[in-house]
Amino acid sequence: MADEIKNASGGDSPRPGEIEAGETKAIFMSKDEQHLAKLGYKQEFFRHLGLFENWAATFTSMNFISGIPVLFGWIMYTGGPKSAFGNWTMVGGFSFIVSLVMAEIAAAFPTAGGIYFWAYRLGGEKWGPFLSWMTAWWNWVGWVCVVPGVQQGSTNFLLSALEIKYPESEVLTKGWFAWLLTAIGMFFAMLPNIISQRVLKIYFRFAVMIYFTLFILYWIWFPVKASGHFQSRSGVFDNFYNGINMGDKKQASDPYCWVIGVLFGAWVFFGYDASAHLAEETHDASEVVAKGMWMATLSSWVLSVPTLIIVLFCMQDFDGIISAAYSNNWAEYLVQLIGENGAVAILAILWVDSTCATASCFMSAQRVTFAISRDGVLPFSKYFRRLNKNKIPVHAAFLVCGLSIAITCAVIGSAVAFTAITATAAIATNFSYLIPITARYTVGRHKFQPAAWNLGKLTYPLGLIAGLYIMFLFTVLLLPQLYPVTAETLNYAPICIGIVTIISLVGWILPFGLGGMYWFKGPRRTIEDLDSGRVVEDL
Repeated sequence: MADEIKNASGGDSPRPGEIEAGETKAIFMSKDEQHLAKLGYKQEFFRHLGLFENWAATFTSMNFISGIPVLFGWIMYTGGPKSAFGNWTMVGGFSFIVSLVMAEIAAAFPTAGGIYFWAYRLGGEKWGPFLSWMTAWWNWVGWVCVVPGVQQGSTNFLLSALEIKYPESEVLTKGWFAWLLTAIGMFFAMLPNIISQRVLKIYFRFAVMIYFTLFILYWIWFPVKASGHFQSRSGVFDNFYNGINMGDKKQASDPYCWVIGVLFGAWVFFGYDASAHLAEETHDASEVVAKGMWMATLSSWVLSVPTLIIVLFCMQDFDGIISAAYSNNWAEYLVQLIGENGAVAILAILWVDSTCATASCFMSAQRVTFAISRDGVLPFSKYFRRLNKNKIPVHAAFLVCGLSIAITCAVIGSAVAFTAITATAAIATNFSYLIPITARYTVGRHKFQPAAWNLGKLTYPLGLIAGLYIMFLFTVLLLPQLYPVTAETLNYAPICIGIVTIISLVGWILPFGLGGMYWFKGPRRTIEDLDSGRVVEDL
């Protein structure tokens, strides 16, 4: 009798390469399946995605076309146009370097768990489990915070449109109404992530279409309407405004204000690992995931800088934007430039586009939840790691949706809480990136075997730059964003980050065998018999 070759495809129906004759059965592994098996996992997802979907996952997560408007009003009083242009350009450039460094690691370890799996493999037997545990918690919390942060920004677009049309409506000022709109938006964002991969592929195409619809409108409609009334060069590149001092005294200096403005770009340029979380659903994952990460970051940076310049030169009344009272003062920018009806139309499309961005971020949060549940990190992991008949982790999706709606309750009616959530998301995700990057060049430098796609001799200088940039970002995003510091103006991001760190550390050191240090030895193998498989080039 021929030996049985285990099926790691995750599907129930026979596949090309499967042979059945009585009790004899042979199923061959593809290259992707074998690579995944070498990393310890059997194939559970359908592998139907390609470079476009992988690129789109990160590109639509970053989503600068709605990312610029989300914090546009905020950056206008946190440094003005000069800070907006300088910080955006700088953050985008450094983020591209980070994406290259992460892409090199992703090419070697293409798993849905992404960076926490990298941390384990690069940390080795001594440090791997602890680094993996901490990375898993930071990355998971970061992505779970990204979802409500993005959707709250989306809700502010819709509220602003309604405020333009119905300026006397009292319901628009109620916190429960904003919460309800955000919850509905997150339900829509969850839908493409719980049906099937086919729906997910359609969603990515729809999201990119909406994205470039707005892109064209920015590039054509805005300059046409601003014709003859453009800002001067000095009005854009030399116009600095320090509006973060709320008291009688100037406690925050202009350089400090400029540095705080880093959040404007940092809120958009992260989430590189969105591509990595689709690794187990992507053909030729080792190469495609790496390309998806750096290509999405580069295209976002290259396209966003001239778009931001157009937006700044088309600005009509800077003081009016600063003093406006919309849910998002981008609405005032639009009303000045294209009128009320045009502003409502753009804001409505932005709501759709930003909700699509939420869906992309939801996808990453869902996949991270599945991956760390597969390895037993979360309570009730057996429940959250389950896949439905379409090989979709629906229970993980329900958890992400529930937590996101709960987090949104804290944001109701508070601009400070909103910026705290955005800062927490950026801090947590970026710090989770720092752990495997640091391990790659320290304890894991001799263990790491680069894949075919690698940085060659550039890896060490780029790794150093990436690490220093993330540490700079981590520090800046913890600083107060308004002065004087009171309960109303406090940056609550350090408190949020502190809580996450304490919970993860306590979970690691709990006594009586309960803590992760006693039982978590790293990602759990879900496949053992690799030698019986055979690589098939094209299945």
